[in-house]
Amino acid sequence: MKTPICTFDAKTGILCAKCESKLRLGHLTQADIEGAMKITKLAEHNQDINKFTMISAAKVDDDFILILRGSDIIILRANTSLLKKLEDEFQGKIWFVEAEATDRRFLENLFFPAKVLTVNLIWLPDGIKLTKVIVTGRNHSEWHTKIERIKKIAKEIRNIELLVELHQQK
Repeated sequence: MKTPICTFDAKTGILCAKCESKLRLGHLTQADIEGAMKITKLAEHNQDINKFTMISAAKVDDDFILILRGSDIIILRANTSLLKKLEDEFQGKIWFVEAEATDRRFLENLFFPAKVLTVNLIWLPDGIKLTKVIVTGRNHSEWHTKIERIKKIAKEIRNIELLVELHQQK
């Protein structure tokens, strides 16, 4: 298990001088530390999680965003019981994003399992850049709540201003 903080720190919950310095300098966030401690706790009892590499983490309202290697995300999506264990440990919704993802791939990660059909940039006359995303999905209130959360996460993590359009599946 690799995390942004030392393995010993993640297991004990106490930061060493090196990790404490990284936190003070802004190289680490409180979310990085919290995420590393929780995922390390799970890794002690699960070999799949023990192979993960957590690059960083972020928290937007009650949502936790884990930035992992792409191969780790593939394992998580194939194993729903593992996903459930993570959500239980983090006590809420967890979003998984690939560390080296392009903006399009970042958005595909957030909208998963919905399929992203297109991603286009729109430049407004006043210089504001919007990213228009068309995704497959049904038009119901649960989707609208999820889309609002995704918009907020995209804005805070990557500074992407989203305009989302649902394409009805037939």
